[in-house]
Order: sequence, then structure tokens, then C-alpha cells
Amino acid sequence: MRHWVSNSMEETATPTSFPPRARRSGFGFSLIEVVVYVAILAVISVVAVNTLLLIHRALAEIRTTRSLNATAAVAMERMIRTIRDAKSVTSIVGTTLVLAGSEAAPVTYTFDVDANTLRIDSGSGPVILTPPGVTVSGLAFQKSDLATGGKSEAVKVVLTLQASSGQTVKTQSFYGTAVLRNSYGQ
Repeated sequence: MRHWVSNSMEETATPTSFPPRARRSGFGFSLIEVVVYVAILAVISVVAVNTLLLIHRALAEIRTTRSLNATAAVAMERMIRTIRDAKSVTSIVGTTLVLAGSEAAPVTYTFDVDANTLRIDSGSGPVILTPPGVTVSGLAFQKSDLATGGKSEAVKVVLTLQASSGQTVKTQSFYGTAVLRNSYGQ
């Protein structure tokens, strides 16, 4: 049961069971409350924006790493397989490797770097092995005779790739060695 009290200054009656705050003339927020709420909202907003930026940077780095690894897998696999199937190494000059094809496929293969892209040429025109966005910053071939009395040849490949995604730039080197199959019995 509520009791209504009439205020002699006002014509309206107010219930006595309301808290003292509700009996004030304004029912809004005080200035201190608004400042505290805005400060809390600002802190939450800053944390949320920083988290989103951190996630964006991490995704860019993951994209860059994935692009590097995929490109290296394709390029190294192609080079190693071609070297293994070759009859002999014709020449190694700088970033260019020239191979004599196997007896089954007597084609000359040339691996080289042109305009920061890795290419293979088997006589029918060069084929680019690296996609756009990934550049070759280094390619080295080293021929070595294995400890078999000079009967077997091997080629060591060092491929250095660079990729970028946004402001993220990543450079990584990949290594591989292939023994020429057709050099076993020579």
C-alpha cells in the first residue's frame, strides 16, 4: 500500500515509496556518470581496434608465409625432378643451370632468373615457375661429384624467395640436392 503525500509547494502528489533519486526534478544521468561511461566505452573501443589490427597483421603474415612455401614447393619440386632425370649438367653460370636431357627425352633444360622470376626453358619457350607477388631474390646451383669415384653427379640448389602482403615482407631460403639418375653408371 502506497501513501501519497501532497507537497504544499507543488500541486502534484508523489509517492513516498520511490527512492530519493527519483524524487529529483531531472531523471537523467549526472555529468560524472556520463564521463565514466564514455571512458569505459573508449577503453573497450581501443582494445577492440587493437585486437582487430593485430589479427589483420597476423593474417597478412600467414598469407605471405603460405605463398612463399607453396611457391617454393612447386619450384623446388620441378627443379629437383628435372635435375634427377637429366643425363648431365652442361653448365652452371651465375643463376643459370643448363642440363642435358635424359636418353628417353633428349631435351636441354635451362633454369634461370629473369626480372626476379624463376623460369625453365626446354626449347619451346620459357615457363615461369613463380607467381606474381613472389620474387626470386637469389638462386644458386652447385655441382658436386659424390664420393663414388666421380661416377655420380649431384646438384645442390639454393632458392631464396621474397613475398609481401600489405606491409609484411618475408624472405626465406629453400635448399635441395638432387643426384642425377643417369650419372650412376658412367
